[in-house]
Amino acid sequence: MGENGPNGCESPRPRSNLLRDQVQLVKKRNSDRYEIVQIDGKLSFEKGFFVVIRACQLLAQNNDGIIFVGVAGPSGAGKTVFTEKMLNFMPSIAVISMDNYNDSSRIIDGNFDDPRLTDYDTLLQNIDDLKAGKSVEVPIYDFTSSSRTGYRTIEVPNSRIVIIEGIYALSEKLRPNLDLRVSITGGVHFDLVKRVLRDIQRAGQDPEEIIHQISETVILFLDLFV
Repeated sequence: MGENGPNGCESPRPRSNLLRDQVQLVKKRNSDRYEIVQIDGKLSFEKGFFVVIRACQLLAQNNDGIIFVGVAGPSGAGKTVFTEKMLNFMPSIAVISMDNYNDSSRIIDGNFDDPRLTDYDTLLQNIDDLKAGKSVEVPIYDFTSSSRTGYRTIEVPNSRIVIIEGIYALSEKLRPNLDLRVSITGGVHFDLVKRVLRDIQRAGQDPEEIIHQISETVILFLDLFV
């Protein structure tokens, strides 16, 4: 690849102006695994899609075992759309939505985007089992009843690529397991409209109720971390 840099990692090659050449591998420090060199700046949806596909291919070609990709971003930013497009392009990947790991007993003040709502014990166990080559039972969460209604089996995918999608997919609890980290962002007004339409469809909530919930929880939470 490249020569060793001062931190013990391989130094990446100088990048060309071609988008495909922006995606470069570097060996992780004190590890036999490779990771993607961070790309500075924001990319459009289409360019970002191309880069992530290319990165997944390179990681799978150069690393053994499961390749975990975290796709995070604020509610309504386009994470699910992005992930579905990847699944259409690479149908052999597996997708785990963090929404399905909600634990309704942990809901505080009606905030369904609170990070404490996630059942990390089950999620991390599923990740460890996939790493070990085992199939996993992923929870199924029903938003209408705010409850876990069952489980579905996810086998180790032939591609060895597993996407973990959710608001907190890049959280400190998950980052050590990720080979690629993707952040999806969108305009606040666009996010709000998408969030309202999504919750009407999947949870049967009243639009005024949803907008009130977002104004009291989601937007305040996002402002806190801007």
